[in-house]
Amino acid sequence: MGRSSPVALLVALWAGQLGMWAAGRSKVNPRIITAPQGAKEYVFPRSEKYPVFYHEENSSSIYIGGEGKLYYYDFATSENYTEDFPVKNEGLCMMSGSSEDNKNYLTLVEKYGDGMLVCGTGACAPTCWNLTQRKESPSWDGRGIAPFTPDSNTLVVVDGDDIYSTIKKSQQNGKIPRFRRVRGGGELYTSDTVMQNPQFVKATVLRHEEPHQDKIYYFFREDNPDKSPEAPRNISRVAQLCKEDKGGTSSLSASKWTTFLKASLICVDPVTKGNFNWLQDVFFVPASNWRLSKVYGLFTNTWGSSAVCVYSFGDIDDVFRTSKLKGYNGPNPEIKPGQCVPSGQHTPSETFKIADSHPEVEDRVEPLSPTKSPLFHNKHRYQKIGVHEVSAADGHHYNVLYLATDKGSIHKVVELPDGVQNIMELQVFPNKDPIQSMILDHKRAMLYVGSTSKVLEIPMDMCRAYRNNCHSCLLARDPYCGWANGSCQSVSLNREVLQNLNLDVWQGNCQNGAIKEDDYQNIAVVPFSRYYLNCSIESHYATYNWYHNNSLIKTCNTTHPQQDCFHFIQNVSHGHYGHYVCISEEDGFKQALVKERLVNQLRFLFQRGQATMPFASWLQLLLMVALVELFH
Repeated sequence: MGRSSPVALLVALWAGQLGMWAAGRSKVNPRIITAPQGAKEYVFPRSEKYPVFYHEENSSSIYIGGEGKLYYYDFATSENYTEDFPVKNEGLCMMSGSSEDNKNYLTLVEKYGDGMLVCGTGACAPTCWNLTQRKESPSWDGRGIAPFTPDSNTLVVVDGDDIYSTIKKSQQNGKIPRFRRVRGGGELYTSDTVMQNPQFVKATVLRHEEPHQDKIYYFFREDNPDKSPEAPRNISRVAQLCKEDKGGTSSLSASKWTTFLKASLICVDPVTKGNFNWLQDVFFVPASNWRLSKVYGLFTNTWGSSAVCVYSFGDIDDVFRTSKLKGYNGPNPEIKPGQCVPSGQHTPSETFKIADSHPEVEDRVEPLSPTKSPLFHNKHRYQKIGVHEVSAADGHHYNVLYLATDKGSIHKVVELPDGVQNIMELQVFPNKDPIQSMILDHKRAMLYVGSTSKVLEIPMDMCRAYRNNCHSCLLARDPYCGWANGSCQSVSLNREVLQNLNLDVWQGNCQNGAIKEDDYQNIAVVPFSRYYLNCSIESHYATYNWYHNNSLIKTCNTTHPQQDCFHFIQNVSHGHYGHYVCISEEDGFKQALVKERLVNQLRFLFQRGQATMPFASWLQLLLMVALVELFH
């Protein structure tokens, strides 16, 4: 007892380290559990320094782009193959002292038309290929779609026949940041002065009621024009563009976006006034009504803490439509800056000139909550975010957040009626390898998590993690899981399960379905030896106590990031034998997690062996027992 082996996928929750708040109303009920079965992995034939990943929704396969190679793996069938994309033209890198530049790193693998679009650096000659049924097309010029070097801050969005990109088209103009439409309805790019050293994060296309109102929204952070000492160095932004923008009417604006506007994203804790100004990642949650579609923004600050702020596209649209332009006091033209014009028309020159010289709106985009506060913030440094909507047994929908840390783990966090709750931590990669990619498959409820050497397919439900115990299953408050027929099982397989997700106080819902506790387990221990009792901590919201013969001997402080409640016996003597019970208490419910009875091994052998042992062995054992009793 108490000697468990290490596991590759550790499921853990740390209340002390997590420190999660949500306007003073959230509760942390984290769990430390052994890894569930069901996770599958694919190890690359070789390690890849700059891997890119593509997974198609509702499939079991994944593509990985590496250095000159494209890997394919199907987790359901184990089918796999490799396609080679060698360098065609070498020595085109200008003044480069790095051998890395003279390779073809694949930087984009994406569904495009009837096949796949594969693009790479091409040794500073960006190149693309169309791949259809494993048949490679002739290569074509990929400038603007693939970067010249693999470590560039790049953003590419494929939307039907249109491709949008932030990648420069020439090695000479590397300091000019632009958001381009590089393929589709005619090339456009943003003016050179509307962004200041931007770091692009993510972009999406949002459909409106009328096609000419469809917009592109992209999120980035840039240098703060306010250089005062108290001002943050970076500002997080959202920008809008009309998808059917035709460019301007003059020679200077013919190839420029004429509907660009940008606004600040605010993520500030109203209690501490702490400002989270570094946008790290965003995740889009669509809705049938585009105005109700949400953006989950992941922010960090100077001290390495993280926050999640949630915005609606309706609020973002209102800011762009109604706000004044920062620094502009003149009259508004008939077509306002940022306004989408009917199909086939151009933005008037006067409108473009105003927006081009005053691209920022005064009003800021604030979070959705009534208090304009973050959904939560804590002391972890998160790097990626994903959100999955789960239909629970009560018919309600709950959002589950997956947050990748900088230590190769993922936190699973649930929005519940009484606040945000952390369910578990997945230590995906045992060596704390950085997570390069985290893709959510909403239909199959799977996570695809990639590093530089492997990719894992992980089920989102993981209900076996809760010890197959009714109370543990329900106290976890995991919307994926419920108790039925003697096991903790996925709601997707059985809608008639017990769950405890609402605000009700614990009412003992497991009375008719709880597993009966086993009798005490006899543990034979030699006198004078060492022994420790181990009680696995499942929830840092519970208290854990060890009792010996009904007397309290140990209370574990679960506010610290430990995984077990130990009681160590340095030198087992006569008084240490007897009954030991570890009892957890949470929300008024108690359960015995471990029940052991320590017995003297010599006496145990004596009682069992006196009927069958030879006389000489019986005398020898009797002497040993007498000596032990004498020393006690």
